[in-house]
Amino acid sequence: MSVLRKLLPLSISAIVVLSAFLLVKGEEKKPRSPLSEEIKTGASGNKYTFIYQNTAKIDFVISRPSAKDTNVLLCIAAAFTTLDSFKVDGLYSCKGVVGNKKKINQRLGGGAYISQGTCRIAPTNAKSIEQSLGFMVSLKEQHISFFQQIQMITDGKPASFVDTKLFQRRGIVIFKNGMTAIAESEKAITLKAFANDLAAMDVKDLLYTDMGAWDEGWVRLNDGSMRVMGLDRSQTARQSNWVIFRK
Repeated sequence: MSVLRKLLPLSISAIVVLSAFLLVKGEEKKPRSPLSEEIKTGASGNKYTFIYQNTAKIDFVISRPSAKDTNVLLCIAAAFTTLDSFKVDGLYSCKGVVGNKKKINQRLGGGAYISQGTCRIAPTNAKSIEQSLGFMVSLKEQHISFFQQIQMITDGKPASFVDTKLFQRRGIVIFKNGMTAIAESEKAITLKAFANDLAAMDVKDLLYTDMGAWDEGWVRLNDGSMRVMGLDRSQTARQSNWVIFRK
């Protein structure tokens, strides 16, 4: 209860996220293979690749993972990278080591909470985070990794977007059955199409990950071979942070 009292300025959903990792992790039944892939077609006709976490562990890092490390099965950009200093955009934490305490991005409405190989997604009230030292203390005490991003689906409901820009889209998804995956569109589409299509595929929560010129990633297939992800990849040398799946 002491941790929950410290987090009172946060939304209820964020508090639940920080206290429920072990319980949910124990309830899920996961397939044996570390990763698996599936291609689905959305209501819009767009195709999406889903890379399921299965028995792999999810993590957030600010040092570039090596493709030679065979324990790393997938690597993608996570939070946005600032264009002035090429650092992580917004508040973040790596296993409880909090960074950018004074550079919270007020425009981002969601966050990924990662602990013990499990990810939960929840809306964040950026002003409340800024005013809540208890939140940062709890990240440190519980060794939780965290980063800010756009929450595109919350409790099964897609956010409203009026964008017209076309980019390949990617994000972390939590399905209604509790499974976690990385979802990536085959073609360049709008944010609206991405959110609406995935909401119709039993996705409970969707958190965007950095794309456009920052979209390079890779996945290690079950046969040991690797596939590069992303259509642009022109700014990959300046990426500042990553989400990974590891054995």
